Amino acid sequence: MRLLGDWIEGFMGQTAHLPSPEIFRKWSAISAVAGVLERKVWVRSLNMDLYPNLYVTLVGPPGVGKTVVTSFTEELWRSIQGLHVAPKSVSKASLIDSLNDAKRSKTLIGEKSMYLQYNSLLVNAGELAVFIPTYESDFMNILTDIYDGRIYEERRRGKDLHIKIDKPQLNLLMATTPSYLNSMLPEGAWDQGFLSRTFLIFSGSTTLVDLFGDELVHEEQTSLLRSDLRAISDMIGPFGFSEEARNAIRAWHMAGGPPRPDHPKLVHYNTRRSAHLLKLCMVASASRSSDRLIELADYQRSLNWLVEAESYMPEIFKALGAKGDGQVIEEALHFVYKLYMATGKEPVAEHRLINFVSERVPAYNVLRIIEMMERSYKIEKAISSKGMPGWRPRIIQPD
Repeated sequence: MRLLGDWIEGFMGQTAHLPSPEIFRKWSAISAVAGVLERKVWVRSLNMDLYPNLYVTLVGPPGVGKTVVTSFTEELWRSIQGLHVAPKSVSKASLIDSLNDAKRSKTLIGEKSMYLQYNSLLVNAGELAVFIPTYESDFMNILTDIYDGRIYEERRRGKDLHIKIDKPQLNLLMATTPSYLNSMLPEGAWDQGFLSRTFLIFSGSTTLVDLFGDELVHEEQTSLLRSDLRAISDMIGPFGFSEEARNAIRAWHMAGGPPRPDHPKLVHYNTRRSAHLLKLCMVASASRSSDRLIELADYQRSLNWLVEAESYMPEIFKALGAKGDGQVIEEALHFVYKLYMATGKEPVAEHRLINFVSERVPAYNVLRIIEMMERSYKIEKAISSKGMPGWRPRIIQPD
C-alpha cells in the first residue's frame, strides 16, 4: 500500500531544503525510482524487452549542490534490503566482480507466474572522477554493453577466473563538473555509445537555503519515502499502455520526436530518444502507482522531463569549450567598441551584448561576465538617442 500520492513529488518536497537546483533533485528522484525497479519490470518494444535502468550524470560548476542530493538518493537505496549498491571507487575488474555478486531473484505470483533471476547493481558516484578517473575505451564499452542488458562474459588469466552474467543491469547516478568532462572526454567520445545512453543534466544556478534550517528535515516524510520506495521495489512484470498513451507515444515517435535537439554533439543521442522516453514512462507510472499501466499523463510528464533536460544540454557544450573569463571580456569589449563606433557612438543595446556573451559562456555565467566588465570600468550604462538602455565602452580600443 502506497502512503504518498506520487513518490517523485514526495522526494521533491522533502529535498526542497537542500542547496541543490530543482532539476538536480528531480533527476535524482527519477534515478532513485529507476534504480529500485531494476530488471523486474519492462515494456515490450521492437520485439524486445526494454528495462527502466538509466545512466544519469548531473553536470554543474563546483558548489551548486550536486553531491548533496545524490547522497540522499544513495541513503534511500541503501535503506531497502536486498539492493546492491556499488563501492564509490571501482576498477573495471572490481565493477564486474560487484555486478557478479549482485545476484537478485523475484517471483511473480498470479495468473502467469514467473521466476526472475538477474544481476542488478546501483552506482551512485557523487564524483565522476572517482568512478571514472580516466576515459578507457574498454571500460566505456563494457558500460555500454551492460546498459543494453546483454550477456557479459570474461576470463581472467591471472586468476583462472571465468565470469558469465546472463542478465546484467546497471543504474548510474553520477555528478561532475564541466571542466572534468572536458579533460576526461577524448575527441570523438560523443560519437560513441556510452554518451548516447547518458542523460546529462545541467544547471549552473546556486540555490541558497537557511543555514539553520534543520527543522525543515522531516524524518516522518523520509520514512514515507522509504516505505513507498520499498513498495516500488516490489513491482514485477510487464507494463501495459492505455490506448491514449500508446497512440500519443506512437505519434510522437513517428513525427521524429519533436522538439528534437539539433546540436551536432547530440546526433547519436537522438537515435535513442524514443527508448529514453519509454524508460521514463515506466518511472513516471511507478512513481504514481504500482498498477504497471502507463497512462497518457505519464507520457506527458516523461516528455516534459526529457525536453527540459535536453533544453539545457547545449549549455554543457558551451562550458566544455568555454574560454577564460579574461578572453571573453576582451572579445565582448571589442564587440561593444566596434558596434558603438559603427553606429555613430550609439550605445549597444543590452540584448545584443547578452546574446554575444551567451554564445561564448554558459547561461549562468553571462550576467557575471557583463558585471565584471562594468565593475572593471571597461563599459558603462548609457541611454541611446531613442531612449533605450545600453552599454558604451569606457576604454577606447584601436581599430
